[in-house]
Amino acid sequence: MNPVEIGTGKSFKGLAAYILHDVGRAETAARVGWVQSYNLDEAEPDRAWRLMAATAMSADQLKEAAGIKKGKPAKNVAYHFSITFNPQEQVNEDVQRAAVAGALKALGLDRHQALAVSHTDTDHQHVHVMVNLIDPENGLSAASKQPDGSQALMSNTKRKLSKWAQAFEREHGLTVTEGRLANANKRAAGEKVDARRKPRNVYEREKQETTDRRRDFVKRQHDDKARDLTAESRAMHEQHRIEWDALKAAYGSEKNAMQGQTGKIIRQSVADTKAAYKPAWGKLFARHRDELRIFEAGERSPIGRIWHAAAVFRERALDGDMLGGFVAAFSKDERRAIVQKKHDREREKLGKQIRTEITQRIHQIRRDQAEAQRQARARFLLSCENLRGDQEQARAAMRERWQAYNAERRAALVTAQQRQAHIARGRGMARQRGRGLEP
Repeated sequence: MNPVEIGTGKSFKGLAAYILHDVGRAETAARVGWVQSYNLDEAEPDRAWRLMAATAMSADQLKEAAGIKKGKPAKNVAYHFSITFNPQEQVNEDVQRAAVAGALKALGLDRHQALAVSHTDTDHQHVHVMVNLIDPENGLSAASKQPDGSQALMSNTKRKLSKWAQAFEREHGLTVTEGRLANANKRAAGEKVDARRKPRNVYEREKQETTDRRRDFVKRQHDDKARDLTAESRAMHEQHRIEWDALKAAYGSEKNAMQGQTGKIIRQSVADTKAAYKPAWGKLFARHRDELRIFEAGERSPIGRIWHAAAVFRERALDGDMLGGFVAAFSKDERRAIVQKKHDREREKLGKQIRTEITQRIHQIRRDQAEAQRQARARFLLSCENLRGDQEQARAAMRERWQAYNAERRAALVTAQQRQAHIARGRGMARQRGRGLEP
């Protein structure tokens, strides 16, 4: 038995279409054996993946209900692994179902929503399992650190599956997989184990090629070339990742600088505006002092007091209080208040003028900054488009090199096979000619 971790993705719909139907035929499901859902109230398969998708999209609400900080939303939430049984053994359905339940528990995903689908299109029995990494109770991703501070459930998954499979094989009397046993012994001895799965194209190619010793030399030569190409491909992808990281970091820095600069520009503009109006305030205050001095001088003469009283009466009369204005006209404080009120109006008018100008300047600064950010965004998107095009050209060139390599490999192996067949025919003919010559 061999549990294989296939990977994680974003689409429950796409994964369900693959495991619930025949390859390349969404309308048929001849290869599907049994199907079972977990923590989905025994929902039908087509409804099961929809419920899983709905749970994943409700992760923030589930976190909020559980009192967990939302944080950054998880992207890859559809986890896919398979359990393959030894082709020499016919494992009944109950054992297969038990294997799925045991694997989910070993991974710590037994509370999560899952859908298991057995396939019957190969000579070995196998089951595909799709798991929703979003916990239906608290909305937390199994790939994230747990609320109690413990590590993510998705850490060391291959080792967990390997350990579980070894115990399961012994418990159910299944053939122990030698490769996994060897890897377990290596781990116990502290050795590093490379348990990466072969790419499908490599597996299919090796399955088609024979292990005849006459072709081994050709294969080894091309394996060396394949390793070189693989190293170049990885270096290219790593370079592409670095280029994208650098481009995003540069744009982020530019955007942050703009946002930080906005506040500085606004504060400077306010200070400049106030400084520009400082002489006007000085003149206004000087004039007010002169007017108060003239008022005090006028109060010392009867005619001056009469003029001031008339001003008080007129001010009150405009407000409809003629009697109050007559009484107030005989009060020095009331007469002085008329001058103060005039000064207050003038100061308020100048202050309003300054505030209006500051507001207009701030709005213009924000408009300018928004336009600058829009232009920066446009430049970033254009750079993304150019980088995407350059990288696609590099990937296309690498694909052409791989295609040329595969064609060259196939041709070399065909030539070796034809040479082998020619030698075999020659030997056969020699044996035929030698018949009847024996003593």
